[in-house]
Amino acid sequence: MIKILAFIILLLLPVTSAGQVSIRMFARTRPVTVVFTPLNGEYLLRDGQANGMKISVNETVAITRHDEMIIYRTLSGASSVADSISIEPLSADALFTLRAPARSDELKTLDGSLRVKSYPGSLQVLNITSVENYLPGVVRAEAGKYGPAEYFCAQAVVARTYVYRNIERHVLDGYNLCDDTHCQVYPGIITDSTIVSSCLATSGRVIIDRDSMLIVSAFHGNCGGVTASSSSVWVAKYPYLISIKDPWCSYSGSSEWRASVPLSEWNAFLRTKKVEPGQETELYSPEGSQPVRAVGNNIAGIHISREDVRQRFNLRSSFYSLTFSGDSIIIVGRGYGHGVGLCQDGAKAMAASKMKHDQITGFYYPGTTVTEIKNARRIPGP
Repeated sequence: MIKILAFIILLLLPVTSAGQVSIRMFARTRPVTVVFTPLNGEYLLRDGQANGMKISVNETVAITRHDEMIIYRTLSGASSVADSISIEPLSADALFTLRAPARSDELKTLDGSLRVKSYPGSLQVLNITSVENYLPGVVRAEAGKYGPAEYFCAQAVVARTYVYRNIERHVLDGYNLCDDTHCQVYPGIITDSTIVSSCLATSGRVIIDRDSMLIVSAFHGNCGGVTASSSSVWVAKYPYLISIKDPWCSYSGSSEWRASVPLSEWNAFLRTKKVEPGQETELYSPEGSQPVRAVGNNIAGIHISREDVRQRFNLRSSFYSLTFSGDSIIIVGRGYGHGVGLCQDGAKAMAASKMKHDQITGFYYPGTTVTEIKNARRIPGP
């Protein structure tokens, strides 16, 4: 009983502005070496020793994993071995670049501080920065660089909501979020004035449901005219992630698409699902049929989900119809992405029609409100 009451109390606690967020950099490629270079201002490198070492502009620090330790070397010749190091800015306007040699990752420009330690098989590289400084880079990566200001305002509120709802996602790993699609893509500091201004204009604002809980702020590229409910794509059901008709996104080239799959590949896919070719007639629609949103079909007691088909044949969405045509399967589809929540193409069109960001989010997340983070609550835990 006490545990239940404690959980309820936690559930009702307001979310406070975390201010700082720790991001694991190069989370996907997990390098064993990174190179730190100041762009502006001075930094103080500490490795557990009593006195730190100043790192100035044009200096470079190479940091490499060696067994359970790390080795760092500066361009000027200083080097040492440590369990971990931290590199802190000595001025508010300090910036640095970070790169991972021999990896596909692009050079990242970052602010805030850096903490590096050895991790099984790689380095754990954490950038500690403010939520508001982190946000423009996320919006640029997730929403693109072209669009009206209110579109970017809507995406900023969506991204900020994600941060605070998932602030403990990697807490057991020693940080908050990663820089890859598992969380939100973070390329580093950006200079796109429209995006930066839109993030500033919505500073501290998030989306909550009727119970003041931070929402699951799902979004996708194009819904094809009808969004999908969360329950039809994932297990979870949310009252604000329902299927709605969207008249705003039909202008986009992603709204409609067509693909063809050789019958031999299709039959091979069916066999991986333990379905013999010829049993799957329920999957097909009459020629000329419109795409439909559905979870999938049961064939001889075996469930074949539309998401399985989408992933196997690299389709743009799971919003499609299948037609048997000779030695091919013709797939006519609509939309791009999972279809749940905010449709980015639709949001752009709404913003171009002078609709405000809270009107846009209110359309795609019915029954929700944009408010200050101090008014929000979230479910505790990672």
